[in-house]
Amino acid sequence: MINELKILLEMQKRDDTIGEKELLTKMLPEQLNSLRTNLRNAEEELTLVKHNLEENLKNQKMKELLIKENTDKINKYKNQLLSIKTNKEYKALNSEISHLENRNSDIDDEIIVLMEEEVILRDELAAAQKEQSRTEQELRNNEEKLKNKIEQVKEEIVSIRNERNKLAEKIPINLLNRYAALIKNKGRKAVVFNLNNACSGCGFNIRPQLVIEINEGVNIVSCENCGRIIVNKPQDEN
Repeated sequence: MINELKILLEMQKRDDTIGEKELLTKMLPEQLNSLRTNLRNAEEELTLVKHNLEENLKNQKMKELLIKENTDKINKYKNQLLSIKTNKEYKALNSEISHLENRNSDIDDEIIVLMEEEVILRDELAAAQKEQSRTEQELRNNEEKLKNKIEQVKEEIVSIRNERNKLAEKIPINLLNRYAALIKNKGRKAVVFNLNNACSGCGFNIRPQLVIEINEGVNIVSCENCGRIIVNKPQDEN
């Protein structure tokens, strides 16, 4: 294989690695954002459950106060019964007492429902607190690692890109421009392999004469379909 082909193949290896690492520069921040989103969602859920529980307890307290208020009225009205002289007033006051007692009974039922809801809310609160703690710990355990990994990958990309650029200095400018155009327009694949007499980039069959030229490794052979540069796979990569 001529030296230019060897250099192009080495450049492609580095561009392959750069492509993989650039994917990581997108995936790693997404992982970090996902951890932060999980914690934010858990905190919002915890806040909501706390609010619902507070409202429940507040409602219970208000209904208990209302029962006490009604009970005080009932006792007051019962005392007044002793001094009432007409049947009309007696019946009216008795009716009011009966109404308040019925109302207290209804409120008691409402409190029971609220107490049952309270039990559920306290279970939800415990679960929400547990989830908030879990997501907070998960973020704490991974945030710095992911940040460091992101910076490390960025540094590696710079280093590998510098290696590729040094290799690029060793080939003619017209060949370098051709390689760069293929990298840009062909999914970061400028140099591909002869795979069972077909282009591994697009699958197009390679004519026998071109197969011979690829095997000789003297000329730069391009796929007649996609234009990528085709070489034989090195023995150490088989």
